[in-house]
Amino acid sequence: MLPGFRSALRVGNPDSVTTGEAAATAPATASPVPREPDRSRAGGIVVLLVGLLAAASNCTFVFRAASPSRLDPFNSMISELEVPGQPLSEFFRSSSLLSGVAAALFAVGLYRRLPRGRLGLAACGALAVFGVAGAVDALIPMDCAPSASAVCFRDELDGPTSWPYQAHSWFDVAGTVALLAALWLLGRHLRHRTGWQVAGVASGVGFVWLCVGSVVLTVMAIWYLPGVGLVQRLVVLATSAWLAVLAFAQRRVPGD
Repeated sequence: MLPGFRSALRVGNPDSVTTGEAAATAPATASPVPREPDRSRAGGIVVLLVGLLAAASNCTFVFRAASPSRLDPFNSMISELEVPGQPLSEFFRSSSLLSGVAAALFAVGLYRRLPRGRLGLAACGALAVFGVAGAVDALIPMDCAPSASAVCFRDELDGPTSWPYQAHSWFDVAGTVALLAALWLLGRHLRHRTGWQVAGVASGVGFVWLCVGSVVLTVMAIWYLPGVGLVQRLVVLATSAWLAVLAFAQRRVPGD
């Protein structure tokens, strides 16, 4: 090596540190630390209340008996209570809207409390879609009640033609699919997590029950078979029970 070139290297590297030595002594780059679940007491209480609100407002059809409605709860769909012109339809639509918004907010709060993982994120996303679909359903009610109108019933058998009826039906389907996805994903995500086993089992059992119930309900709803209202109400009650279980489970996880 030429003397001048060697001197220039010393000026730029006075301690004569080799490249290997520099790499060995360089501070290691800190790896990103995964964000821990929110375990604050206040956060748990807020999520609990929002979850219970979503569950309770999802079941306001039980107040039909206190209204002058003549719809048969065993043979009419819950959505028929929200048809404009039905007694207390505004109350039932507002309750559905509240339930959908609360379910979407509950999904956001629940994600912050869940153990980290892609399944948990996907499950909460599906739960949020379920809530949004329910809220939109309330904003686009059916325009007639098949169980109370012969004309509407014939139109239902021939296939709904009005856009509100079709939109309501499609958002209902989207909400059901999203709910089933949330149940399955949370069941997978929570079944072996400390403090979350009850929620995991409830999600797994709920997935099976709601799959069976949804298939039976779909078949019965095509021809409005007797008992369709009873089956739907059992499915909705099971959904609300699952939301309540999740709300209490996230409140009692270790660390609170």
